[in-house]
Amino acid sequence: MTLPWLSVVVPSLGDEAKLVPLLDALTRQSLPRERFEVLVVLDGAGASSALAARARALDVELIRLERRAGPGAARNRGALEARGEFLAFTEDDVAPAPDWLERAAARLEAQPSIDVLEGATIEPGGRPIRRPAGDHPLYLPTNLFVRRALFERLGGYCEDFFDSGSGAYFREDSDLGFRLEEAGARIARETSAIVTHPREHPRFLDPLRWARRYEMDPLLESRHPRLFRERIEAHRWGPFLVRRPMVRASLACVTAAVLAALAGAAGSARTAAALLGVGGAALVFIWAKWRFDPLRLPLLPLVPVVLIVALLRGGRRLGRVRASPGAVPRR
Repeated sequence: MTLPWLSVVVPSLGDEAKLVPLLDALTRQSLPRERFEVLVVLDGAGASSALAARARALDVELIRLERRAGPGAARNRGALEARGEFLAFTEDDVAPAPDWLERAAARLEAQPSIDVLEGATIEPGGRPIRRPAGDHPLYLPTNLFVRRALFERLGGYCEDFFDSGSGAYFREDSDLGFRLEEAGARIARETSAIVTHPREHPRFLDPLRWARRYEMDPLLESRHPRLFRERIEAHRWGPFLVRRPMVRASLACVTAAVLAALAGAAGSARTAAALLGVGGAALVFIWAKWRFDPLRLPLLPLVPVVLIVALLRGGRRLGRVRASPGAVPRR
């Protein structure tokens, strides 16, 4: 029996509206079907009879985690079952181009020394979903190919970047990427291997969910202090390098609001007004992330508060992760 060369691993919460179009798109790949397998890991979710039947018809393996453990744990479980030389990570809400796997396979075969290949993830219309800082990869798990032996040697994704209580997850992709670099992996990009991802944060409450994810930042910083400082949200604007602008803007907004309240209570209306102006300017900067969408305005004042609280919670969470023998990160 010939083993597949690529193993496509997809974590999912079992949403058929997302999964079925993805599975159909994978069956239309120009790469011969015998060269890749598809493993869908249901993260604490069950498969309906219709989904199970569709998976069988398309020769897709469904794997179920009994309890929700986060996308990192789901990817790790899929990798355990995979047989291909390379793991092809993607997500259930993307639309892969028909030649996605063929383009990646051609690059990997042309350059056998490559250990990690990052494809292009774009929004509808062709805009990149994220812009890399310089030449550094993003390690987005929407379009990432990793040599399976190396992934196994590193222990896969760290499963601590997930909070079972809130369902929040963040930064597990950066953590894996940084560990791949530290292990000396040979990393390349292939911009012709394309998947299309929906626009991020479309729902009304998504700005608050986005801010809540910053709880995972202290864990990433503790594991990779230098790379965290150099690479996480480090933006160059002309001659200036600005680190963590959203965090800084949120801190400025919250601090200005607190000081303005104190100044108002002390009877200094002019000082209070000036501080509110500073906080308002920071809030406008945060609003720009959502392209000044007026529908976001009612939530906007809460975003910096949630973000700062999330960072504080993350500091406490880091202490619990370090103290709990059952929460030792996978490496």
